Amino acid sequence: MKQRKANIDIQILLNENNIPEKISWKATDNNHQANAQAFLLSFWDTETKNTFNIDLWNKDMTMEEMKFFVFQNLLKMSNILERSTGDENLVQAMKVFSKKFGKMAEVLKS
Repeated sequence: MKQRKANIDIQILLNENNIPEKISWKATDNNHQANAQAFLLSFWDTETKNTFNIDLWNKDMTMEEMKFFVFQNLLKMSNILERSTGDENLVQAMKVFSKKFGKMAEVLKS
């Protein structure tokens, strides 16, 4: 099987106080380019059995947008858990928590 290489390039423009002003990214395998207000990136290190994370958001992101961003990421994690483990009990627990979070954050209507 032939392997191929793909890169994701993330650019962060910082102001004089090292606060992100602009975040942009591009993927080499499909030439997609976009701007973003926030991102979360997680790596699993098998040796240390630990997750390393990078999370940034720019100065223009509102509190409401951040709540919705976190809510959507929680839902995405339940989808990842379902695809990777098939553990329906954990998936349902994650979805219940995500809905509760969404209501508390007022990004979902009761």
